[in-house]
Amino acid sequence: IIASTIVLLATNMNAQTVNINAGKKIQSVSTIVLTTTVSQMGQEMEIPTTANVNMDFDVKSVSGKTIALSGNVKKIVGSVKMMGNEQTYDSDDPATANNPQMAEALKNLNKPSDITVEAGKTSLPKDITDITAAQSSEDVANYLFIPVNAASVKEGFSWSDSASTTEGSKALNNYTVTKVSKEEVIVTVVNTNKIITTKQQMGMEVKVNMQGGSTATRVYDVASGVLKTVNGTFVSSGNNDVMGNSIPVSI
Repeated sequence: IIASTIVLLATNMNAQTVNINAGKKIQSVSTIVLTTTVSQMGQEMEIPTTANVNMDFDVKSVSGKTIALSGNVKKIVGSVKMMGNEQTYDSDDPATANNPQMAEALKNLNKPSDITVEAGKTSLPKDITDITAAQSSEDVANYLFIPVNAASVKEGFSWSDSASTTEGSKALNNYTVTKVSKEEVIVTVVNTNKIITTKQQMGMEVKVNMQGGSTATRVYDVASGVLKTVNGTFVSSGNNDVMGNSIPVSI
């Protein structure tokens, strides 16, 4: 389950789709709960994982549906249970910051990145098998702004889009406007995806080949055109290849 709450700190009231100006700040708080099942040597192992991710966004410019902003992961707190042991982590804790096993997860912490998004345009998640990458600032920014004109859209309006990479990853999104009011526009998103990528994990190269899907409900504020909340679920399964072994994984 992925539940994100977006707090708009400052807005201005223009009759545009996205009614914010340069200099505005947005904060997001995401709660992620995963259960990953790994099959190896005839045995299955469940790995429950939780995370809370805090991000800040600074809007640099707005031109129609194109928004340039800076995104920054400010804090990550969570836990991982494996083989009866629970490991907790907090990016504010020096023990977490100095743990070599957390280096990959924390590599983008407090390192602002410049992001340009187009409201309503799809991009692929970096890696749905990595809890921190699944909530990168780039991925959150992709659905941060309302994809339709709230002044004219009607309930039941639907559309679709897709994205792909040269490695073979691809995603298809089907959108439906399920509610329109003076205050909010609610969009339901049904996604199917295939993630093919290579990542580094605990000093080893892991080739990821996963297929899955998700359903999310996104609530947008009409006045600002900015996301208020998103609540969704996803499933994924496939293989992770590491050191000559192919490991079945489901999430």
